[in-house]
Amino acid sequence: MSAEYELTYHDCCGRGEFVRVFFEDAGVPFTEISDAQKIVAIKAGKEDRFPAFAPPFLKKGDFTLAQTPVICMYLGKQLGYWPDKEDDVWHAMQVNTTVHDYIAEGRLVFHGAGFIKSYFDQQEETKPYIEWFKKERLENWLTGFERTLAANDGGKGYVVGDKCTFVDLGLLHVLRATAFQFPDEWTALTSIPLLKAFKQRMEERPRLAAYFKSDRCRPFSGNSMM
Repeated sequence: MSAEYELTYHDCCGRGEFVRVFFEDAGVPFTEISDAQKIVAIKAGKEDRFPAFAPPFLKKGDFTLAQTPVICMYLGKQLGYWPDKEDDVWHAMQVNTTVHDYIAEGRLVFHGAGFIKSYFDQQEETKPYIEWFKKERLENWLTGFERTLAANDGGKGYVVGDKCTFVDLGLLHVLRATAFQFPDEWTALTSIPLLKAFKQRMEERPRLAAYFKSDRCRPFSGNSMM
């Protein structure tokens, strides 16, 4: 089967992983390009595509798209991860936005002295921000997701409805990033049993389980929930 979709992103886990898990779970082939010069060219508007600020960039035929949360919703519609009921659609969009707000804040605290500078240029300066996030924000975010899960079928299934949708895959990724980045805090938290069970269920989906064990799955960087 030829690949209809093309993903352009840096050669790392990062926000590109939000996109990869869709293709992996759906069993849909895709081509990935990690060429830095191509990324610069797309950002500079030197390619014939709709203007985009930053990767990941998605392409299908002549159609191009950027902005991770929007790509997730688009692939949800394209690949069958779309809620069946209109109310569930809007609630999924609501939670999807929260998922991406969460990882954006988590990333930012690793760049507290300069949010566009490398983490490695500010390791000492940003330590207080990381500690603040762990103590003051992490459980707040996660218990919010816990309450969201509990609102649908007592938290035993998916975020909305009775099937996996785009927001479930997005939530899975940020939970995996959290557990990797803050393993002690994740393990110690007793207030999120539904969330922990959800993460395990989703990781056991056959295609995802195989992907996470494969060489295709890029490791987390360990320096920004990415």
